[in-house]
Amino acid sequence: MIVFRKARPKDFETLKNILETVGLGTGGIDEHLDNFMVAEEGDTILATGGLEIYGDAAIIRSVAVLPEFQHQGIGDGLVRALINYGDRRGVSRIYLFTRGAAGFFEKFGFKAVELKDLDEKCKKSLQFNICSCSAVLMRLEVKNFFNNTGCRS
Repeated sequence: MIVFRKARPKDFETLKNILETVGLGTGGIDEHLDNFMVAEEGDTILATGGLEIYGDAAIIRSVAVLPEFQHQGIGDGLVRALINYGDRRGVSRIYLFTRGAAGFFEKFGFKAVELKDLDEKCKKSLQFNICSCSAVLMRLEVKNFFNNTGCRS
């Protein structure tokens, strides 16, 4: 059975390895590890993702599933867990930068927005500095996620 849980400090190296395996950067995960989650089966971490929380806004980042476990719904469950986690911490808007997964995130209610629409608090993120020139910015209003019947399943 796959369990979604908060990442622990001892998971750090495994998270870095997963991100490197799928070609994502690892910069800044150490300072946001408290807001990372993992998908775990038994003692094996299959996927990870995190939030950088800036008051009532957050950036979802580093959503990665090991290649041998992709296309099994694990990433879907992980994103839902991160949205719920953000909601419990008072986050009302979640942003993300993507170069090729816009369609995946649209099913949760994320919509492409212009860079000028990014919450000012989020501009201190490493993700903003790395991705803002070359990636699509997307935003989710958390309340809309919970009101969307397609997102409850």
